[in-house]
Amino acid sequence: MRKSLKVLFSGFSISFLGALPLGTLNLTAFDIAASQSVVSAIWFAIAVVLVELVVVRLAIYGNEKLTLTDRVSNYLFPLGIILLLYLAILSFMDASQVSETGPQFTALPEIGSSFVLGLLLSALNPLHFPFWMTWTKVLSTKGVLERSSRSYSFYIWGIGVGSIIALLIFIFLGKYVFSNYQDYSKVTNLFMGLLYLGFSLYLTFLLIKKRLNLKLQ
Repeated sequence: MRKSLKVLFSGFSISFLGALPLGTLNLTAFDIAASQSVVSAIWFAIAVVLVELVVVRLAIYGNEKLTLTDRVSNYLFPLGIILLLYLAILSFMDASQVSETGPQFTALPEIGSSFVLGLLLSALNPLHFPFWMTWTKVLSTKGVLERSSRSYSFYIWGIGVGSIIALLIFIFLGKYVFSNYQDYSKVTNLFMGLLYLGFSLYLTFLLIKKRLNLKLQ
C-alpha cells in the first residue's frame, strides 16, 4: 500500500505542478470560466484530462513499444499549429469587435462545445507524448512505477486528480477575475490571441528544428 501511495503522489505531483505554469490549456480554462461559465470550463477540463490519461496509458507501454511515436508527432505538430493559429485569429477578431458597452463575448464562437475544444487542444498538443514518456520512464527506472496493473492504476488516478485540481484553480480564478474587471473581454481576447500565436510559433520552431536535425543526420 505504501508503494501504491508513493506512485499516486508521484503522478499527482508531476501533473499538478506541470499544469501550473501558464499555457494554452490552463489559460483557456481560465478564459472559458470568465467569459462563459464555470460549468463550461469544467467540461473543458474534463476533456483535457481524458486525453491526457489516454496519452499516459500509451506512455506506460514504454518507448520501445511505441514505434509510431515519431510518425504521430509529425502529424500532431502541423495540426496543432493550424489549430492554434485558427484560435489566435478568432481571438483577435473578437477583441476588435468588443466595444466598451457591447454585449458579452463568446471567446471561441466557432467551437460551440467547450468539451470538444478541450479534446482538440489536448489531443493536438505534440508535447504531451514526450513529457509523459520521459516521466514514466524515469519513475520506472527508479522503481517507483512497477509493472503491475495496481501500480499503473494509482499512477493514472494521481495524474488525473492532479491535472483536474490545477485546472480548477484557473477556472475559479477566471470566474473571480471576470466578476471584478469590466474591461476583461477585450484585454483577455488580445492576451489569448497572443498566447495562441506565440505557442503556434514555438511549435513551428520545434518542427523546423526537428526536420533540420533529421536532414543533418
